[in-house]
Amino acid sequence: MSDPAFIGALVGLIVGIADFVLIGYLRQRIAREKPSERLGAGVALNVARFSQLIFFPVVGWFVGPIVAAS
Repeated sequence: MSDPAFIGALVGLIVGIADFVLIGYLRQRIAREKPSERLGAGVALNVARFSQLIFFPVVGWFVGPIVAAS
């Protein structure tokens, strides 16, 4: 359970979840303030939210052992 790759992936997942929530909040604010730009910005932010939720744990999986080795 103390594998550096696993710990790195968990840290990446935590950062990804926090980013997912923050970008979701930003998306809601943009939709409220500028309804005419809602569709394009909303889709782009949604793609960014979900891709970072996948991307950060994968990067953490590879960066964890590098950080642990130094």
